[in-house]
Amino acid sequence: MKTTHLAIIASVLFFAAITACKKPSNNNPFGSALIATVDYAHNGGGRHYDLFYGAYNNLDSMHWTGTGTSAGSSGYKKFSYFGTSFNITDETNFTYSVYANSAGQILKVLVTDTLGFSYDGDQVRQMQEYLHTTIYPFYGYRTTYFYWKDGDLTSSSLDNISSGFDYDLTRYGQPGDAFRMNQFLLYGRSYIKTIHLPTQLSRNNVWSEKYLYQFDGSGRISQMLRISNNLGITPDDTATFAYTYR
Repeated sequence: MKTTHLAIIASVLFFAAITACKKPSNNNPFGSALIATVDYAHNGGGRHYDLFYGAYNNLDSMHWTGTGTSAGSSGYKKFSYFGTSFNITDETNFTYSVYANSAGQILKVLVTDTLGFSYDGDQVRQMQEYLHTTIYPFYGYRTTYFYWKDGDLTSSSLDNISSGFDYDLTRYGQPGDAFRMNQFLLYGRSYIKTIHLPTQLSRNNVWSEKYLYQFDGSGRISQMLRISNNLGITPDDTATFAYTYR
């Protein structure tokens, strides 16, 4: 009887350990979280963003005001949708189009140097930047290649420069992480969405950026600290992003 009792305890502890070490899966509870405000701070200046959403939780507009040494500046981006695609107009009245599909994936960004994206399922595989030049044929292009494994971007390459990425395998990637936020502030959505939380970017095997996070009581990112490696030439550069949610 004693042996049986010990076996049950051992079994419970074994399964508890498995549960504690279980990694996030594709069932991400934070993937559709809607960020209400972003406070960005860098080198004494920054921006406060207010985000507004419309139908289907698509971003309707983002308004920003300068903070710190940037106080007094302001701007906005307005999103106008047509089908699955949209136009973005900023405070200077400059407008450009973003073509997207019904899955929400960005296919093309029609700016001066047009960006084109291709996917394998829900993972971006290539990004081509079409460049205007001053000599015949007056255009060229650069291609970034993306490589994935188990739902995470493992590396990318552009112009013989290889980038690698590290993750916190116990945390989900989510709207406030380093990948998603940079693209979100540009285009209102992200073309790189990883299962796990990115923690480091390396270029040619030397760390280039590190990402540190704080979380709220629901497990959502409340703050991200981005540290850029200045290779000892000057102190490492830091920027912070703080979030609230709808």
